[in-house]
Amino acid sequence: MIFKKQTISKLTSTGSGLSERAKALVNKDIKQLELNELAYLFRESIGTGICIPIAVKKLAEQDIEISMLHRNSKSENQRELIRELMLLDNWYWDRNSIAHKKLKEILGIKMDYLHLPTDIKEKFKNYETQNLIWNAKSVQGFNSYMNDSRMGVFAGYGMVTMLKRAILNGNFVIYEFNGKSTKIKSIEKFEELIVSKLNCNNELLELLDMEKEMKD
Repeated sequence: MIFKKQTISKLTSTGSGLSERAKALVNKDIKQLELNELAYLFRESIGTGICIPIAVKKLAEQDIEISMLHRNSKSENQRELIRELMLLDNWYWDRNSIAHKKLKEILGIKMDYLHLPTDIKEKFKNYETQNLIWNAKSVQGFNSYMNDSRMGVFAGYGMVTMLKRAILNGNFVIYEFNGKSTKIKSIEKFEELIVSKLNCNNELLELLDMEKEMKD
């Protein structure tokens, strides 16, 4: 069997109107993506959900040299990417708790070497990821978004697609209904307990279908 390259565009929705550079990167073999290229995608908010595990995996494969004593392209690229990761909003880490824990382990005390405001570094170090929960309130919020403006509809789409992305990245969702709590760890359960019970239009179903599992 001929191995087909994995690209960000084949694993998630990247939106439209991308620059030429962005198009090239989301269609580049993930194995060939450079750290500074991932940093660029984070800054542009392109494919963030899948870029997080990709970035953490690449950092785990390297010796981390991010003190200002290291003055080479490798350390510069590491610093650039790690800064972008530490600047992400906390809710990105709630959806990627495994990657968050791994990144903290990779960096250890070295994150103190980064040239970032102390409060940002402390925020990242001390943050404890929150469980992803789907319950009656979530359904109510989704329905409200779907009856809102176009931007509201996109927010509703995001509520659902981000859960699938989180599960594909190895995380779980807590499903709470009728006083019972269930951990959703598979896409099959996600589709059975969440997707099948929502009034999903074709556009949302297409977006969900675009979220694919990344192979090692």
